Amino acid sequence: MTRDYREKDVDGMIFKASAPLPKPCKITVRMTSDKLGQTLSLTGGNTMLVIPLEKVRDIIRVAESEENK
Repeated sequence: MTRDYREKDVDGMIFKASAPLPKPCKITVRMTSDKLGQTLSLTGGNTMLVIPLEKVRDIIRVAESEENK
């Protein structure tokens, strides 16, 4: 299996407990698929969150089925 890597920057918002209001922020969305599995990462500012994509596949299916209605 080869490595599949995709990346896209989108406009989003960042919420911080120390700030009273959310701030607009560029969010980088990355998806990686290789022999170890699939991951989804979101990076905004100096924070990155990474999760196994397999754990949210059910949520993605719901969103895709809503688009097809």
